[in-house]
Amino acid sequence: MFGTSMTYKRSRRKPDLFSLLLIVVTLGMSVTLAYQINVYYGGAPVPIARQGPAATGVGG
Repeated sequence: MFGTSMTYKRSRRKPDLFSLLLIVVTLGMSVTLAYQINVYYGGAPVPIARQGPAATGVGG
């Protein structure tokens, strides 16, 4: 009888902010790394100029 109360309150634990930050940072780094790997290995090769402009055409 002594332990029961009319107002029942659930004690909800607050999430640990440092753990939440680590999860977000890890997820962000994983997405970034996956994107870079996809761009480097999965995409079409980036066109590279074979010859630069003549020296007289550059500058002012």
